[in-house]
Amino acid sequence: METIKPIYLIGYRCTGKSTTGKLLANLMGCPFVDTDRIIEAKFKTTIEEMINQKGWDYFRQKERQALLDTGSGSNLVIATGGGIVLDPANRSFIKAHGICVWLHADSATIVRRLLADVENHKARPKFSDDDLFQETLEMISLRTPLYRKLGQIQINTVRHSPKEAANIIKRRVSHVRQ
Repeated sequence: METIKPIYLIGYRCTGKSTTGKLLANLMGCPFVDTDRIIEAKFKTTIEEMINQKGWDYFRQKERQALLDTGSGSNLVIATGGGIVLDPANRSFIKAHGICVWLHADSATIVRRLLADVENHKARPKFSDDDLFQETLEMISLRTPLYRKLGQIQINTVRHSPKEAANIIKRRVSHVRQ
């Protein structure tokens, strides 16, 4: 197997980063990691509990460390938290150390997916006091320019299933400058 840089999956909540990432890792015969799961395992808490107890800044510091910990690997698929792109240092790190794939969907689809997975919805911290649809619109509006600029490969997960997205990424990765 040829050595490739880590593949970082970015995108908003419920765009398929974890599902697609697991399928892609399997296709490529390499490990899959999820930065949110790394944080939860290391600190023995959920992301929501961490944010409720220690705040967003604390969480973002731990998220940055989880990202940095992935940088020495190769042949690795990494699903990142949706807000990882908010930190310029994280964006620079991803750009310097890996191949970046942006998975995206429209806000109505994201809200529908969030609401369909009740347990997942309950476990995700709120960003504001707005209703879910308004919050999603605002967050997507804020983050889309960052995702778009960083994503070397961009896939609409409304049009493509996780399996299709994984196959597309596998094909396109060989064409991305390493």
